[in-house]
Amino acid sequence: MASWNRRYADRAEVTPDNLYFFEPALARRRRLAQQAKDGKKALEFDRTGSDRHLERAAKRLKHVKAIDRVLYVPQWDMAKAELAMRKAGVTGAVSNLCGSQRKRIKGKRRA
Repeated sequence: MASWNRRYADRAEVTPDNLYFFEPALARRRRLAQQAKDGKKALEFDRTGSDRHLERAAKRLKHVKAIDRVLYVPQWDMAKAELAMRKAGVTGAVSNLCGSQRKRIKGKRRA
């Protein structure tokens, strides 16, 4: 038995058809974990430097309801990350890993 449902197997009050035995898909778990945060700050870290991975990280930030969205990348990838954020239409910031430099990005406006 998997560890996520073992804790409910000992309870008599939990019926077997209860949704506690169901583990959501990975994408849904990630979304639920993001929504469980306080909603003030969303952070994404990407050290790969790959354009595809930077765009994916920017899109993950786009779908988070947070006031402050920051994509942390190595110093030499900041220009790529800025481009990926603009392409994804995300409002937020791009920062180097130590946080000494930060660039604000304004997302695309909808007409």
